[in-house]
Amino acid sequence: MIAAIVVAAGKGIRFGSDVPKQYLKLNDKPVLSYGLLTLERHPAIDSIVVVAALEWKPYIEREIIRRFEIRKVAAIVAGGEQRQDSVSAGLFVISDVHEFVAVHDAVRPFFSSDLLDRVIDGCRSADACIPAIAPRDTVKHVKDNLVFRTLPRETLRLAQTPQVFRRTVLIEAFQHAKRNNLLGTDEASLIEAAGGKVAWVEGEEQNFKITTPLDLKFAELILEGKV
Repeated sequence: MIAAIVVAAGKGIRFGSDVPKQYLKLNDKPVLSYGLLTLERHPAIDSIVVVAALEWKPYIEREIIRRFEIRKVAAIVAGGEQRQDSVSAGLFVISDVHEFVAVHDAVRPFFSSDLLDRVIDGCRSADACIPAIAPRDTVKHVKDNLVFRTLPRETLRLAQTPQVFRRTVLIEAFQHAKRNNLLGTDEASLIEAAGGKVAWVEGEEQNFKITTPLDLKFAELILEGKV
């Protein structure tokens, strides 16, 4: 079976709201609840750890876990200063009976069970597997106000979550990062830095990250069937 870590410790500074975006309502349900419900219903996931600011723990327990009858949440643990610290805190409480660990961003509400199936399958022949999609726009490498070069889109992918890892390999990658003072933007980058093998599968366009108010509006349109 597989344990899941849901990263919900972000403050949402870029969103510009007093309430972190993972707790904002999306069709009268907190954004965080969507991903938790998908994990709850997936047969391969048997345990969920939510990483969050502890002042939000009573809200998560009352308004999400109890309201939506989410039974697989085994722990709510305090997040750290960086995402890397938060995931490490979640990883620390996962039992060693789990061979694999899935890590998911709380503000990606629309990933499907099928996507998680494919990421899990991809990890069985690698140290990690991520979902990713190709960029639609031309991508430029810039510095200050100058463009250095245009990057070939056919070799570029935009990473998503949930990402799945072999638990022992992920622990070793965190240890390697700590020894070498490395800070990754996602956990797969730590596996890469430690020399591990990261596979990828095709992601989903609807599996976008809610970062701005416009993203939240787009998510509302999806739920209303207008997109």
